[in-house]
Amino acid sequence: MINTLAFRPLAKAVSARRETQRHLDCLSRQIAARAGRQASTVKVRSRAHRRSGPRHYHLELVDRLVFERWGEFDGLDRRLAAQEQVIDELEHCDHPLAQ
Repeated sequence: MINTLAFRPLAKAVSARRETQRHLDCLSRQIAARAGRQASTVKVRSRAHRRSGPRHYHLELVDRLVFERWGEFDGLDRRLAAQEQVIDELEHCDHPLAQ
């Protein structure tokens, strides 16, 4: 008989990690989209003032937006690292003969 209660903490930890990763991916997509919109707006407004290419300006915008939301990124990265550690420990405890 399979003990399903033993897998419950591992399943919860994997689910929490998946949700945190989804939040981190969503935040990255939001920043990329916002930088793209801002780059397009600036490009239309000032076509005469092109010192650098639009791709370079887009990357500068992404860097600035990531810096503005650094605290959120850092918190998600730390939470993801802690969840990875918990999952590794739970997997290690589930397989005592794997040592």
